[in-house]
Amino acid sequence: MSPTAFVSFVALLVGVFLLIVALIVWQEAKRRPSYEPLEYVIEDAVKHAHTGLPEESSLTRADVRRILEWEVFYLQGLAQDRRSNPVETVAGGHDASVEYVVGQIQAKHGVSYPRGDVEEVLRLEADYLMAIGAVGEPVELGEEE
Repeated sequence: MSPTAFVSFVALLVGVFLLIVALIVWQEAKRRPSYEPLEYVIEDAVKHAHTGLPEESSLTRADVRRILEWEVFYLQGLAQDRRSNPVETVAGGHDASVEYVVGQIQAKHGVSYPRGDVEEVLRLEADYLMAIGAVGEPVELGEEE
């Protein structure tokens, strides 16, 4: 085999190898999702909740922000003395979270919001979470058999 033929043969093998590698990389890139991670942006949630409130609501954007910040604090488990106990996480709030938010705002800020207003803000927060795709399917909290 002449030197020119040998170099041509090696170049052809390298070219085929690089083509196979490129095809594998291309297939793997198609298989992996290329989406941005979901982000909860408190200012976006405040805007969403405030614009969704009924016209007769007296809550300001600052009030909505305060409610949502205490809800996030509660859901992160920071409200517990011992964080080893899991917090039941329910989009839209539940009795325990509403009571916590109302109580903390009263105690820390000296402001009292009606329970119904807090429930409405948390319901609108759940709408925001659904809008950004951060809420999964409802879970049945029943006894296991």
